[in-house]
Amino acid sequence: MNNAAAGDTARIRILLVEDTEADAELVLASLRSAKLEVEHTRVWSRSGLSDALGHGPWDAVLCDHSMPQFDGLSALYMVRAHDADLPFIIVSGAIGEETAVAAMRNGAQDFVMKQNLRRLGAVLVREMEEARMRRAARIASRNLQAKEALLDSIVNTAADGIVVVTIGGIIEFANPALCRMLGCDPSELDGVPIEDLLQSNTQTAAFWESLFCSSESEQTAPLSLQTHARSRDGTMIPVEIHAGRMLLNGSRRATVVVRDISERLDSQEQMWRLAHFDELSGLPNRLLFRQLLEQALIDAGRSKKPLAVLLIDLDRFKLINDTLGHDTGDEVLRQVTARLRQCLSETDIISRFGGDEFAALIRDIDDADAARAAAKRVLAAVDQPYRLNGEEYHLSASIGISTFPGDSVDATALLRNAELAMYRAKDQGKNNFQFHSPQMNARSFEYVVLERFLRRAIEQDEFLIHYQPQVEVASGRLTGAEALLRWNHPGMGMMQPDKFIPLAEETGLIVPIGRIVMMRACVAAKRWQECGIPGFRVAVNLSPRQFAQSELVADVRHILEDTGLAPEFLELEITESMVMENPERAAAILHELRAVGVKLAIDDFGTGYSSLGYLKRFPVDTLKIDRSFIKDVPADADDVAITHAVIAMGHSLRLLTVAEGVETKAQAEFLATNGCDLMQGYLISRPLPMDEMDRFLAQRCGLVIPQSQPTRA
Repeated sequence: MNNAAAGDTARIRILLVEDTEADAELVLASLRSAKLEVEHTRVWSRSGLSDALGHGPWDAVLCDHSMPQFDGLSALYMVRAHDADLPFIIVSGAIGEETAVAAMRNGAQDFVMKQNLRRLGAVLVREMEEARMRRAARIASRNLQAKEALLDSIVNTAADGIVVVTIGGIIEFANPALCRMLGCDPSELDGVPIEDLLQSNTQTAAFWESLFCSSESEQTAPLSLQTHARSRDGTMIPVEIHAGRMLLNGSRRATVVVRDISERLDSQEQMWRLAHFDELSGLPNRLLFRQLLEQALIDAGRSKKPLAVLLIDLDRFKLINDTLGHDTGDEVLRQVTARLRQCLSETDIISRFGGDEFAALIRDIDDADAARAAAKRVLAAVDQPYRLNGEEYHLSASIGISTFPGDSVDATALLRNAELAMYRAKDQGKNNFQFHSPQMNARSFEYVVLERFLRRAIEQDEFLIHYQPQVEVASGRLTGAEALLRWNHPGMGMMQPDKFIPLAEETGLIVPIGRIVMMRACVAAKRWQECGIPGFRVAVNLSPRQFAQSELVADVRHILEDTGLAPEFLELEITESMVMENPERAAAILHELRAVGVKLAIDDFGTGYSSLGYLKRFPVDTLKIDRSFIKDVPADADDVAITHAVIAMGHSLRLLTVAEGVETKAQAEFLATNGCDLMQGYLISRPLPMDEMDRFLAQRCGLVIPQSQPTRA
C-alpha cells in the first residue's frame, strides 16, 4: 500500500482497487495530469478492500474489472453495502457491454477505458460532486423545512435536471440544469405536463401511471426509467429519470430527476465497437467473426446450403512492416482490406483477425468450386502491386479453406481446420490455397508438441554447440571453426537440425536460440584464444528471422561486450536468399554489422540467385562454396568449372573463399591448385562437441587446454 501524508485535506482520498502496479501508476498519472492531488491506498483482494473500507472515509473508489482474486462487480457490492453514495468508477482495459451495464445497474457511477484515461479526471470530479449532491439531497429531504436554503442551492446548481410536478403531472418547478438540457427558459416549462417533454410510448405511460395513479399513500418507492427527452428544437436526448412522490407543504408532489446519458451511451457504443471491430481496417474482429460464423452455421443447417471459411495470411508482410515502418504497414493492410471487399461478394463476411491475418466467410455456396473461385480472386487481388513511398512492392497470400458440412459443423473446428490448411499452403511455397484434409490434424499436433518441447529446451538449456574446424588449404594451419546448433532432447535424444530449425524459424523461437548459439560460440572462441590459439575465429549462422529483427546489431554488440571477444574474431554467415529478398535493407544491415567490426560471410554461395552487381555492394569478407559443388570435384567437369569460377570471382572482389564439405585428399588438392583459401569438412574433422574440440585443438596445436565449464546464455 502507498499512502500520502495524512492531514493534507486538499487532497482527494482515493481507494484504488487494482492488482497491477503498472496499471495503478497509469491511473494515478492520469489524475495528476488532470491537476488533481490525491492520496491513495491500493488493494487487490476481497480482504484488502474490506479492511480499507473500514479505514475511510474515502472520496471515491476506482476499480479494475478483471482481477485474479475477485472482479469489479464483487467489489461494487462490497462498496455499496458499506456506503450507498460513495462514487464507484470502473477503470478497465477490457470490459464487455453486458458487464458494464450490470455494473451501472448495481450502482457504479461510470466506467472509463484504460485506453482513454484522459477523461478519468473529469469523471472523478463530476462523480465526487454528484456524490456530494446525493448526500446533501438525502439530508435535505429529511429536513426539508430546516434546510430549505440548502435545498434551493443544490437544486439550482445540480448537473441533472430536477422537476417538481403535481400529482396530475403538471410542472411547478424546473431547475436551471433541465432548462439548459432542453434549450428553453424556466417560464416555458411552468404549467406544462411533464409527459409532453418525454418520449411517449407504453413504457413511459406505465411509468407515470405507477407514479401518479397508484395508492394514495404520501410517498412511494423511487421509480426509474430510461427514455428520451424532447428539446426545444425537437432533438431527442437519451435520459435516465428517477421519480418519487413526497409530501410538500401538506400537498402531495412528485420530484423527477432527469439525467442526460448521451455520453454514457456513446461510451457503451464505443466499447461495443472496440470489442467487436478492428480499429485499423474497420472490419469485424475475430470475436465478432466467430459470432457471425456461429449464426451462419445455424442458418446453413436449416437451408442445407454449404459454406466455406477462408483464412488468409499475407506472405512477406513482416518484411515490409519492419523495413518501411508501421505506418506504411498499416497503409498496406488498409489497401488489402479494400481489395478483399472488392473481390468478394457483399454477402460474404470479411474479418481481420490481427496482424496480417484475415478471414472470409463465404455463404450459400453450391460446392467446393465456389470456395476455390473465391480463393483465386483473393490471391489475384493481393498479388497486384502496391505503390508505397514512390516505390512498387509485391505481396502474396497463403489461404486455408475449410467447409461446412464437409470438414465440420462446429465453428471452432472450422477455424482450426482452416488454419491448418493455411499453414499447409505456406509449406507448399506460399501464394496458393489449400483445402483442409484430416491428415493435417496429426501433423499439426506434432508441431504443437514440438513447439512446446522447443520452449522447454530454451528454459532447460538443452541445446549444444558443435564446432567444425576450418583450416588454410595451402598450409593446413587452423584458423577457426563454424558453430553448429544441436539439440539433445531428454526423451528423444539428439534431434537433427532440419527437424526443429524450420519450426523455430516459423514461431520466432530461433531468435532467442540464435542468441544462445552466438553467446556460447563467442565464449568458446575467447577461451581458446586465451589457451594459446591466437586469431581463432568462430563462424555463426544467422537465420532469416534473426536477420530481419531490428535488435540484431544491438544483440551482436552486447554479446561481444559481455564475452570480451574482439569483433574481428566473430564471423556471421548469411545465405544468398536472405540478402536478395530485400537487397537495399540487407545492405543497410550488413553495413551496420560491419561498423561493429565483425566479419561477414555469404553461406552456400552458388545455390541461390545472387547478382554480381548486388554482391559488390554488400560489405562481405568471405564466400563459402556450397558442399554440393565440392562433392564431385575433381571428377565432375561442371562442378569443377563452377568451383573454379566462384574462387576466381571471390578473389577478384578481394574476398576469402571457403570450401564446405571437403572429404577427400583429391578435393583438397583441387582446391589448393585453384587457390581456395580455407576449407572445412570430414577430411579435417566432423563437427565436435566442446570437450572433443578441446582435445582436437590440444593435439593439433600442441597445447594443454583445461576442461571447459558449462555456459548458459
